[in-house]
Amino acid sequence: MNVTIPDPLTVLPPEIVLRILDFTPVSALGSLTAVSPAWHQFIDGTHQEAIYSSPTKTSQPHKISQPAGGARDFSFVNDHTSFSKLFDGITSWKDLCKRQTLLERNWNSPQPTTRESILQVGNHAVWRFKADFKRRIFISTSHAGGLYVSDMDTGRILWQLPSALDTTEDHAVRPYAHLEYQDGMAAFDREGDAVEIWRTDQDGTARGEFQRVAVLDHDCQTRGFQLSYWTLVVVSVEGQGFVYDMQQNPPKLTTHLEIEQDAVGHLDQNEDVVVYSMGTRGYHVYEKKSGQALGILQPSQCTEKYHVEPLPPADPPSSNAALAALRYGRPSRRIFPPSAPRKSRLTPIHLRKGPLPNASRDPNEEDEWGAGMLDRSSNLFVGFSRLGRVFVCSDLRKALEDGSKNLASVSQILECESDGSTFDLGGWLSARNHRIMFEIQNRVYVVALSKENRISVGDEAEEVGPSYSFLTSSAPQLAVPVSFMALFDDAIMTTYAVGFLPMKMRV
Repeated sequence: MNVTIPDPLTVLPPEIVLRILDFTPVSALGSLTAVSPAWHQFIDGTHQEAIYSSPTKTSQPHKISQPAGGARDFSFVNDHTSFSKLFDGITSWKDLCKRQTLLERNWNSPQPTTRESILQVGNHAVWRFKADFKRRIFISTSHAGGLYVSDMDTGRILWQLPSALDTTEDHAVRPYAHLEYQDGMAAFDREGDAVEIWRTDQDGTARGEFQRVAVLDHDCQTRGFQLSYWTLVVVSVEGQGFVYDMQQNPPKLTTHLEIEQDAVGHLDQNEDVVVYSMGTRGYHVYEKKSGQALGILQPSQCTEKYHVEPLPPADPPSSNAALAALRYGRPSRRIFPPSAPRKSRLTPIHLRKGPLPNASRDPNEEDEWGAGMLDRSSNLFVGFSRLGRVFVCSDLRKALEDGSKNLASVSQILECESDGSTFDLGGWLSARNHRIMFEIQNRVYVVALSKENRISVGDEAEEVGPSYSFLTSSAPQLAVPVSFMALFDDAIMTTYAVGFLPMKMRV
């Protein structure tokens, strides 16, 4: 007996259908619009805004203003970190949903399609760089000194400060200057344990031009500093930490912390805490406002271990024209715009439970912990060690409760084969959108975490995005440790021999 199933549109109230569509994947919405003219009109006509503006369909801030007249304000997409201008010209929620869906689908491919750019800034290797997507500029320092501001879309140098090797002028920038940046404010160190503060968009300045607004002097040896949340945190090897309010003019020292001696220089912060790396003593956490010590994260107490399955030896990709020219002593050319799309730039990797098998090092050897990073949108903390270990703490705040009792329940260790030769810089990290990125032995790893920011393998890993890796240089002779890396909405960026590499995820 044939049974006719009624069309839900004819028997259910629109509110119920909309609630059902809230749980319907975006791919299924496209199929439903082809079922009948009525479904097409319901989804892409009458209720398009309600359907595609749902948080289950688009990623958006928690609160979005509703201008008069009912038109949505899409200005929040300006906060996206898109190298490819992916979110420019958004006209509807459906348009935003489509772009976000295609981008995430590429990220979740075992071998994402990417386009590659190599930007050489001047004639010397890049040391640190920062990307400003609102102003479409890169700010960078160099192995040989100087500070450069480059156009993000052309690579052209817009403005620069000279190297301290070339001039004794007061505004010259020392070699290997560390650089921090937030929304038009740059901070870099100079000889004498001082940090200079410069700002762009000042009256009478050209695009990309900065002016010095402050010099923060310290009477102790400083090792590192970090700028975010409009707060500059500075660390000294002499048992001192400094917290500055950068919204004051001039910046105001709000907290002077007493910490343990011999901090290694790596530090990071979130809204209310600062985390200092202490080498073999792990990571020490303090409250920024009061200076109170909140606890210690000691990765050696973590018992849950995983490892990256070793990759077979592979020849590096053929070197591009710029790097080949540099190798033979000829002037190199700027590589812009990006190269052709390819799927072969990122190699899939696999994670396994348990310690790294057949490791060449002593498993009981004391480890030294370097760079540490706090995720900007969760309680995730990640640390990196000389022995190629990555410490993943999914909930920093819970780990600090009751001393170290909770640490094992919210932390994991990921091991990779390493001889420690690339750790002299203390390693570098990035964390964003449930992914972490780090470099070990001339290879960068991008590892996907679960929604709870945990490493997953086996059946659990099926719901987690893929992980992959790529070489840090296209020519072994030019391979140098990565001195900065970052994950963005549609790009992976790292220093890359002579310049830095923005690898764009294609949509």
